Amino acid sequence: MESNPLISFVIPFFNSASTIQETVDSIFSQSYTNFDIWIVNDGSTDRDSLLKLKELAKLPKIKVLHQENAGPSVARNLAIKQSSAKFIVPIDADDLILEHTISKGLQLFQEGEKIGVVYGNLAFFGEKNEIKIQEEFDIFKQLLWNQVAVCALIKRDVFDDVGFYDEFLSKPGLEDWEFWIRVFKNDWGFKKIEEITFKIRVSNLSRTFQVANQNLDKIKEYVYKKHIDLLSSNYERLFYEKKMLKETPDFRIGNFILKPYRWVKKKFKT
Repeated sequence: MESNPLISFVIPFFNSASTIQETVDSIFSQSYTNFDIWIVNDGSTDRDSLLKLKELAKLPKIKVLHQENAGPSVARNLAIKQSSAKFIVPIDADDLILEHTISKGLQLFQEGEKIGVVYGNLAFFGEKNEIKIQEEFDIFKQLLWNQVAVCALIKRDVFDDVGFYDEFLSKPGLEDWEFWIRVFKNDWGFKKIEEITFKIRVSNLSRTFQVANQNLDKIKEYVYKKHIDLLSSNYERLFYEKKMLKETPDFRIGNFILKPYRWVKKKFKT
């Protein structure tokens, strides 16, 4: 791996005038300096946001693209396809990156050619303030819930190999959950930095709360159909892991855990 590869930060932007400057400042404040920033305006409608984009477009290292409102999957894909960087870092327009995340992350890619994704722990702020310890990637758990947040350091070769973010999920949400499954299926490895790498703003007005949580059934059915081969091949272990979870006092995940098994069982019978 070259010693100083170009990194592209990819930021979907929709009416985010109040938070984008803080996000951009965190990128410019990091210790790694060979980067560019792609902000994709996803059909913003408010005047402050449009003025802010014009202001940011004048800064060095920042490119601003525009599209009609199509959701963050489409926005990210637009920028990634135009970037010439060796590594991609998706980050939302209200989140922050810590100072040494890229420098430390790049070191882990040297441990193997098939390492495709490096991620770390998260610090939530805003309407919730706590540390989120992300787990070591496990495909059996990944089939049940998303283990890795969208903000991670991703080798560009991964996108060239597995494809880009699923654009069907651009509006419903959880496109990162489905993307990581494809990354695993194509034999790319995940490495974790054992420290906080990003700060994630929590808001009840966010896409997660307002959109993704309202579309969980639709999203899960789509993802399970798309990856029925992987789901069915791991059905037995998933079934018993679900059973053990159900027998613990902490079992409170309900139908989200049960749905994949019921869906696969139904498909096997038809």
